[in-house]
Amino acid sequence: MRLSVLSSSRLLSNTKDSTGIAGLPVIENAREVLIALYQKTLEDAEGLPKDAGYRDYVTKLSKYRLTVCEKNEVVEAIEKEIGTGEIEELIQEAEDELKVLEMMKEWKPWAGGGHWKVPEKFAPY
Repeated sequence: MRLSVLSSSRLLSNTKDSTGIAGLPVIENAREVLIALYQKTLEDAEGLPKDAGYRDYVTKLSKYRLTVCEKNEVVEAIEKEIGTGEIEELIQEAEDELKVLEMMKEWKPWAGGGHWKVPEKFAPY
């Protein structure tokens, strides 16, 4: 019975005491931060060639996750639907993706021909 009370109170408050991961603090406005990161990723991806496989992949993934964040106001629901961990981990991933985007713009891996294609297993995105 105690567990359901904790889950209910978490849903109502939209906060948590811990991420359960050492060294990874709770971010109080995590949903808003993540939405802003996905919007920035989509904006930055526009600077890549339209036929670059990486642009296609990062755009599809970011749009999917942005949609999940926008339709769910409760952090626990976002974590459950995306299914890859805590929202704070998603924030770290999104920050890292922005760094990779900048590297890709510099490296221009598409310039050598033979574009990378999005793997079929990512089709839902």
